[in-house]
Amino acid sequence: MKKAKQIIDRLLLTLAGISLFVMVILSIYQVATRFIFNTPSTTSEEIVRFLLIWFGLLSASYVFGIKQHIAIVFMREKLPEKAQVILEKMSDVILIIVAIILMIWGGFEVVKLTWSQIAPSTGLSMALMYGALPVSGIFIIFYAFYNLLNKEELVQEGNEVEGGDGL
Repeated sequence: MKKAKQIIDRLLLTLAGISLFVMVILSIYQVATRFIFNTPSTTSEEIVRFLLIWFGLLSASYVFGIKQHIAIVFMREKLPEKAQVILEKMSDVILIIVAIILMIWGGFEVVKLTWSQIAPSTGLSMALMYGALPVSGIFIIFYAFYNLLNKEELVQEGNEVEGGDGL
Protein backbone atom coordinates (compact mmCIF):
# COMPACT_ATOMS: atom_id res chain seq x y z
CA MET A 1 0.00 0.00 0.00
CA LYS A 2 2.98 2.28 0.59
CA LYS A 3 3.98 1.91 -3.08
CA ALA A 4 0.45 2.89 -4.17
CA LYS A 5 0.64 5.96 -1.92
CA GLN A 6 3.97 6.97 -3.46
CA ILE A 7 2.51 6.61 -6.96
CA ILE A 8 -0.57 8.66 -6.05
CA ASP A 9 1.64 11.28 -4.36
CA ARG A 10 3.72 11.61 -7.52
CA LEU A 11 0.62 11.68 -9.72
CA LEU A 12 -1.03 14.44 -7.69
CA LEU A 13 2.16 16.50 -7.50
CA THR A 14 2.72 16.12 -11.25
CA LEU A 15 -0.86 17.10 -12.09
CA ALA A 16 -0.69 20.06 -9.71
CA GLY A 17 2.62 21.19 -11.17
CA ILE A 18 1.42 20.92 -14.75
CA SER A 19 -1.84 22.72 -14.01
CA LEU A 20 -0.01 25.49 -12.15
CA PHE A 21 2.42 25.92 -15.04
CA VAL A 22 -0.42 26.04 -17.59
CA MET A 23 -2.35 28.53 -15.44
CA VAL A 24 0.67 30.84 -15.26
CA ILE A 25 1.27 30.66 -19.02
CA LEU A 26 -2.41 31.24 -19.82
CA SER A 27 -2.64 34.12 -17.34
CA ILE A 28 0.38 35.81 -18.95
CA TYR A 29 -1.18 35.23 -22.36
CA GLN A 30 -4.46 36.69 -21.16
CA VAL A 31 -2.78 39.81 -19.77
CA ALA A 32 -0.86 40.24 -23.02
CA THR A 33 -3.95 39.92 -25.19
CA ARG A 34 -5.93 42.25 -22.95
CA PHE A 35 -3.43 45.07 -22.46
CA ILE A 36 -1.10 44.82 -25.45
CA PHE A 37 -3.46 43.73 -28.24
CA ASN A 38 -6.71 45.11 -26.77
CA THR A 39 -8.51 41.83 -27.55
CA PRO A 40 -8.98 39.87 -24.32
CA SER A 41 -8.98 36.10 -24.49
CA THR A 42 -12.07 34.78 -22.75
CA THR A 43 -11.15 31.18 -23.55
CA SER A 44 -7.91 31.34 -21.57
CA GLU A 45 -9.75 32.86 -18.59
CA GLU A 46 -12.23 30.00 -18.57
CA ILE A 47 -9.51 27.35 -18.85
CA VAL A 48 -7.64 28.96 -15.96
CA ARG A 49 -10.83 28.84 -13.86
CA PHE A 50 -11.29 25.12 -14.61
CA LEU A 51 -7.64 24.40 -13.84
CA LEU A 52 -7.74 26.42 -10.64
CA ILE A 53 -10.57 24.30 -9.27
CA TRP A 54 -8.81 21.05 -10.20
CA PHE A 55 -5.51 22.37 -8.85
CA GLY A 56 -7.06 23.38 -5.53
CA LEU A 57 -8.92 20.13 -4.92
CA LEU A 58 -6.13 17.80 -6.07
CA SER A 59 -3.60 19.77 -4.01
CA ALA A 60 -5.90 19.54 -0.99
CA SER A 61 -6.04 15.77 -1.50
CA TYR A 62 -2.26 15.58 -1.54
CA VAL A 63 -1.96 17.73 1.57
CA PHE A 64 -4.36 15.40 3.39
CA GLY A 65 -2.18 12.51 2.26
CA ILE A 66 0.99 13.91 3.77
CA LYS A 67 -0.85 15.13 6.88
CA GLN A 68 0.21 18.75 6.39
CA HIS A 69 -3.28 20.26 6.32
CA ILE A 70 -4.34 22.84 8.84
CA ALA A 71 -5.07 21.13 12.14
CA ILE A 72 -5.49 22.23 15.71
CA VAL A 73 -3.25 19.78 17.55
CA PHE A 74 -2.51 21.43 20.88
CA MET A 75 -5.19 19.39 22.67
CA ARG A 76 -4.24 16.16 20.92
CA GLU A 77 -0.59 16.57 21.90
CA LYS A 78 -1.53 16.79 25.57
CA LEU A 79 -3.02 13.28 25.41
CA PRO A 80 -1.04 10.06 25.90
CA GLU A 81 0.25 8.49 22.68
CA LYS A 82 -2.36 5.69 22.70
CA ALA A 83 -5.17 8.25 23.02
CA GLN A 84 -3.61 10.23 20.16
CA VAL A 85 -3.75 7.14 17.95
CA ILE A 86 -7.41 6.53 18.84
CA LEU A 87 -8.28 10.19 18.19
CA GLU A 88 -6.49 10.09 14.83
CA LYS A 89 -8.34 6.91 13.84
CA MET A 90 -11.69 8.46 14.80
CA SER A 91 -10.77 11.54 12.81
CA ASP A 92 -9.95 9.44 9.75
CA VAL A 93 -13.24 7.52 10.01
CA ILE A 94 -15.18 10.79 10.21
CA LEU A 95 -13.17 12.11 7.26
CA ILE A 96 -14.06 9.02 5.21
CA ILE A 97 -17.76 9.44 5.97
CA VAL A 98 -17.73 13.15 5.12
CA ALA A 99 -15.74 12.57 1.92
CA ILE A 100 -18.12 9.81 0.80
CA ILE A 101 -21.24 11.89 1.46
CA LEU A 102 -20.12 15.36 0.44
CA MET A 103 -17.38 14.88 -2.08
CA ILE A 104 -18.22 11.65 -3.84
CA TRP A 105 -22.00 11.36 -3.60
CA GLY A 106 -22.58 15.13 -3.60
CA GLY A 107 -19.96 15.61 -6.29
CA PHE A 108 -21.61 13.06 -8.57
CA GLU A 109 -24.97 14.73 -8.00
CA VAL A 110 -23.53 18.10 -9.04
CA VAL A 111 -21.85 16.49 -12.05
CA LYS A 112 -25.20 14.99 -13.12
CA LEU A 113 -26.93 18.36 -12.70
CA THR A 114 -24.32 20.23 -14.73
CA TRP A 115 -23.74 17.62 -17.44
CA SER A 116 -25.80 19.53 -19.99
CA GLN A 117 -24.50 22.99 -19.03
CA ILE A 118 -21.90 24.24 -21.44
CA ALA A 119 -19.17 26.76 -20.60
CA PRO A 120 -19.61 29.72 -22.96
CA SER A 121 -16.04 30.24 -24.20
CA THR A 122 -14.62 26.72 -24.38
CA GLY A 123 -17.79 24.76 -25.09
CA LEU A 124 -16.80 22.24 -22.41
CA SER A 125 -19.37 20.69 -20.13
CA MET A 126 -19.48 22.25 -16.67
CA ALA A 127 -19.50 18.68 -15.35
CA LEU A 128 -15.81 18.58 -16.26
CA MET A 129 -15.15 21.35 -13.73
CA TYR A 130 -17.30 19.81 -10.99
CA GLY A 131 -15.78 16.38 -11.64
CA ALA A 132 -12.89 17.51 -9.47
CA LEU A 133 -15.07 16.96 -6.38
CA PRO A 134 -15.58 13.19 -6.63
CA VAL A 135 -12.06 12.64 -7.97
CA SER A 136 -10.43 14.46 -5.06
CA GLY A 137 -12.85 12.72 -2.69
CA ILE A 138 -11.56 9.35 -3.90
CA PHE A 139 -7.97 10.42 -3.25
CA ILE A 140 -8.84 11.76 0.21
CA ILE A 141 -10.58 8.49 1.09
CA PHE A 142 -7.56 6.51 -0.12
CA TYR A 143 -5.28 8.60 2.08
CA ALA A 144 -7.62 8.28 5.07
CA PHE A 145 -7.62 4.47 4.72
CA TYR A 146 -3.84 4.51 4.32
CA ASN A 147 -3.53 6.59 7.49
CA LEU A 148 -5.88 4.25 9.36
CA LEU A 149 -3.68 1.29 8.49
CA ASN A 150 -0.41 3.09 9.28
CA LYS A 151 -1.42 5.19 12.30
CA GLU A 152 1.45 4.39 14.70
CA GLU A 153 3.99 5.57 12.14
CA LEU A 154 2.00 8.78 11.54
CA VAL A 155 1.71 9.70 15.23
CA GLN A 156 5.47 9.42 15.58
CA GLU A 157 5.98 11.52 12.45
CA GLY A 158 3.40 14.05 13.66
CA ASN A 159 5.26 14.47 16.94
CA GLU A 160 8.54 15.02 15.07
CA VAL A 161 7.11 17.53 12.60
CA GLU A 162 6.26 20.82 14.23
CA GLY A 163 4.28 23.42 12.31
CA GLY A 164 4.56 21.71 8.93
CA ASP A 165 8.35 21.83 8.62
CA GLY A 166 8.36 18.27 7.34
CA LEU A 167 8.07 19.27 3.69
